[in-house]
Order: sequence, then C-alpha cells, then structure tokens
Amino acid sequence: MKRKSISKRIQLEVWVRDNWTCRYCNNPVIFSPTLKLLDKISPTHGYYHTHGDEKKMIKKFCDLCATVDHKHPHSRGGAHNIDNFATACMNCNMKMNNKTNEEGKPKLKEKNDKIGQTGWDGMSSLYLKLQRKPDSWTKLLKEIEKQNE
Repeated sequence: MKRKSISKRIQLEVWVRDNWTCRYCNNPVIFSPTLKLLDKISPTHGYYHTHGDEKKMIKKFCDLCATVDHKHPHSRGGAHNIDNFATACMNCNMKMNNKTNEEGKPKLKEKNDKIGQTGWDGMSSLYLKLQRKPDSWTKLLKEIEKQNE
C-alpha cells in the first residue's frame, strides 16, 4: 500500500505547534527549503542535498532537517492525521523507522516551550527573506504567521 504524503500545510502546522523542536531529542529543527535556497545562492558549501546525502551536505544540517513522524507508525495502523504527527529531526526519524514504543521507539518529550520563547522558527523567516518569487511555501508560511499573531 502506497503511503499518503503529508501536505506542506500540515507539516508546517506540526512544526509550528511543536516550536520547531524535535519531540524525541528536544533539538531545534531546520526548515530544509531554507537550506535549499542557501545552497542555490552559495553552491558547493553543503547546505542542502535533495536526498540528504551526508557526504554532500553539512552533517549537522542533514541531522537537524525538520521531518514529521507518525507517533504510532502508519504502517502499524497509526492514524494519518495531525494528532498522530510529531516533529522529528532527520536523525531521530531515521533511527526509528517503523518502531512502536514497545519496540524501543522513545516516548515523546514535552513540547519545548523554552525554545518557543526564543523565537526559533527553524529558519523559516529566512526563507521568506531569501525567496524572491512567491511559491507554495511562502504562501503557507505567511498564512500560518498571520494565524499565530
């Protein structure tokens, strides 16, 4: 069965809800489209690689790319909705694969409100400054920004 993708809107809603912080390790996560733009502006510095290839990308950026994880794996009957989604850094998400909590998947940490107070936004505001032509991400980022004012 082919897995349904998580829409950009839902991904952003999850990342904003979770204060742009991995719910497994509490590290801040980075909005990968910003890294993609940085790489376009300044190629060969290793800001971004389409497939997150660690050999072609700064490891810390690769590890901290924002992803959305199913708290209870979709392949194991978990719902495909926002209540079953959590922000995960790429590093944590890759370690968990399809594990359940009973198989060693860590329990979610409380939302990191301290980082929320710092204004960390995963570098999504930088995306809005760097992206010259409005695209689907800029539209969604501005909409979500207005909702949270």
